[in-house]
Amino acid sequence: MKKLLVCLLAGALLTGTALTAEAAKQISFGKGKTSASVSGKVTGGGDMDYTLRAGAGQTLIVDMKASKGAAFFNVLPPGSTGEAIFVGSNDGNHFKGELPADGDYTIRVYLMGGAKDSNKPVNYTLKVAIPASGKTAAATGSSSVKTAEKNCLTAVAKELSTSKSKLSVIHSDEAQSGIGVDIKVPDATAPWFCLADRKGKVQEVRFKGSEGDQ
Repeated sequence: MKKLLVCLLAGALLTGTALTAEAAKQISFGKGKTSASVSGKVTGGGDMDYTLRAGAGQTLIVDMKASKGAAFFNVLPPGSTGEAIFVGSNDGNHFKGELPADGDYTIRVYLMGGAKDSNKPVNYTLKVAIPASGKTAAATGSSSVKTAEKNCLTAVAKELSTSKSKLSVIHSDEAQSGIGVDIKVPDATAPWFCLADRKGKVQEVRFKGSEGDQ
């Protein structure tokens, strides 16, 4: 009987986690764009995560408008287990800062106070931007970036055994670690990511969503 109760408790905890946790959503800028807006809703103690790939030295700007004032967002750096470089509940709903490292940044939306306790959904809109600096603009048009994009499209097409013409580049970033390219694949639930070196040679190809949703 005791063993059964332990199993039931574990199942309840797992179920609760599944109900409150949602997969992170990728934020991608349109071709030639430096900003994007996303809308959603968050309820109770649940969080909503958005990921955005960026490079060290780039400036990230995030603004949020919500239907209730108790909705906030944090900005988490690559590899974070919860530590944030911006905490909205302390600093408000506007962030502008220079990013410290290359990688995937997480924007985490959450509720506090009465809005969290009421367990009622709160609607919000995030506007996210990475303005093009002179360095970034030059990199985007450089031959190494174009070579990386071309080689990455070929590599992803080979990985998926599909035609290169069906794929398209969403966004490219050049940083010290190399050139990161996000690639749109038809019917995929998330972009593919390709990392090339500074000469455009492909180093890594991976799917940015869940493996079962490729």
